[in-house]
Amino acid sequence: MTFRPSSSLQSCSLISMCLTAILGASSIPASAQSTVTLARGISAAVGAQGRIIWIDGTANVYRTEHALPGGVDLLKDNTSTRAGVARIVQRCKAANINTLVVDVKPLAGQVLYNSKLSPHMKEWKGHPIPEFDVLAAFIAEGHKAGLQVDASVNILSEGHKYFSVGPAYEHPEWQSVVYQINRGLVSPDGSRLPIRAANEPADPLAAQLLSDDHAILGSEPTSGMVGLDTIDNGDSSRGYQSEFGKQANVIMDVDNRVTGVVDSALLGDDPLAAPEAGHMIVATRPTDRDWISHNVHFGDKMRLDMRTERSRIADAPSEKIACFVNPLIPEVRKYELDMVREIVSSYDIDGFVLDRCRYSNIYNDFSDVTRDAFVHWLQQHPAHASRGQHDRLNRFPEDIFTFSTAPGEPIVEGPLFKQWLEFRSHTIHDFVADVAQIVRTVKPKAALGTYVGSWYPKYYEVGVNWGSPRTPLKFSWFTPDYAETGYAEYFDWICTGCYYKVATRDDARADGLSEYSTVEYAAELSNTAVASGTFVYGGVYVLDYPEKPDVFVRSLDAAARKTQGWMIFDISQVDAANWWSFITGAFPSPTVPPDAVPDLLQSIRSTR
Repeated sequence: MTFRPSSSLQSCSLISMCLTAILGASSIPASAQSTVTLARGISAAVGAQGRIIWIDGTANVYRTEHALPGGVDLLKDNTSTRAGVARIVQRCKAANINTLVVDVKPLAGQVLYNSKLSPHMKEWKGHPIPEFDVLAAFIAEGHKAGLQVDASVNILSEGHKYFSVGPAYEHPEWQSVVYQINRGLVSPDGSRLPIRAANEPADPLAAQLLSDDHAILGSEPTSGMVGLDTIDNGDSSRGYQSEFGKQANVIMDVDNRVTGVVDSALLGDDPLAAPEAGHMIVATRPTDRDWISHNVHFGDKMRLDMRTERSRIADAPSEKIACFVNPLIPEVRKYELDMVREIVSSYDIDGFVLDRCRYSNIYNDFSDVTRDAFVHWLQQHPAHASRGQHDRLNRFPEDIFTFSTAPGEPIVEGPLFKQWLEFRSHTIHDFVADVAQIVRTVKPKAALGTYVGSWYPKYYEVGVNWGSPRTPLKFSWFTPDYAETGYAEYFDWICTGCYYKVATRDDARADGLSEYSTVEYAAELSNTAVASGTFVYGGVYVLDYPEKPDVFVRSLDAAARKTQGWMIFDISQVDAANWWSFITGAFPSPTVPPDAVPDLLQSIRSTR
């Protein structure tokens, strides 16, 4: 039987009994009865509010106990012990948090529960992890305290790139494929240095290409460039006789002719910039500086070239930490769905939560498997052709988009770009539908939740439409049917990361900042996208407010007022800052989350 907080059972029952009268009451403000704000208004009317804290899998395995000044900090097992779990639960209970989201499958794909399917995490950053069922311990302690306990999984991440571990490394054929660019600086003799431009999927450590609107190393402008008359040693056959310091800067004019090579150590406090319409190459790696010293000479006419390539995500230097897998590969899909089934059938959880149920970014997945699936999808959607749109993939990936020949400029959309966006969202939508079918069948009373970023206008880049098909939002990249890929109604709640440093619109106006970069606006946008198709909880990131607990509390309040509750990421950061009293002070009374109120969501959807 699915657990519900004992302290809230009577409250839930009364709320459910009064729901019909409340929904029809004239006292509900007109704004609360609109499609967008219906869920928010009704949740507030019945006194329900989600208060979630996220318990990250790896950040909480152990905690640091600070010793006395001059002493050595101690690492203490935390979520890997029953005592550590009990301590966390009691702190959450005292802070009137009502839901614990326990990350039991971090992005490495190694799990923190007893699994017959997935590998157990045995160490983290060299710290051994005991054989301990983290999920079982949280269920036991959390239920004893009257809290909901949800299990969260990084569903489509199966490897950690820093440590090269996880199922994605054991099955490299599962990995997503990255479409990336490799720009180069080519010397007159054909030697080539890989370089990168801003905002492009390339090696982040490669020498950086800057345009004339960028300056480096300086605080005050000068009338000209510095040190450019000192770099030609008169021996072009050997390059430069002296070694560069930590950074070498190649200056090129509009024709890519070298006008100087400057060691940053020579600049002092003076800035350095490329000539108008020219470029500057900034190199910090020893191998890159060495290449410059031997291949770049004053007056040389250099050439910029570009190559594109597709590679597995583990081999793509542009990708950061998570090693994503492709949900269109049958073996991957079966593995992930079997994991969902194992958790919901083996544990008395109150909810199951998806994280990283997406692609890594706009440059994923460009595998042959996905290409073939896209071709098939186009053939199954002839309406595109009848609307005058292309329905045939002639070049891949160029028919989707190409990289601009101008470094750092936005991608150039191909004839099938919008259809590709719709197809990717369909892919994630259908995968979510499979997850939901398992959860609803195996544990019908469990809530199904997910985490997404609140930046809905840009979220198409990761292949997800987390809004409702009924959303009033429309954007230039929508196809006529894009809204139908919205998956909000599959979930009992969606947590959107409203990760901004400013709490409210008023705060932003007072500081002369954009209102769009506030927790309040992000929460409002989240409600609009979801259109009361499910409950929305605004997420707040503790590290956005270093030594600013007042702003942290205002951000929680903004999320609570504009959605149906809040989520704090992450408990380790609350612990480190010792901000428990601030949470309790702002939210002094316990409450029940809307997703725990029987029939509330169903009634809202029916009313909508």
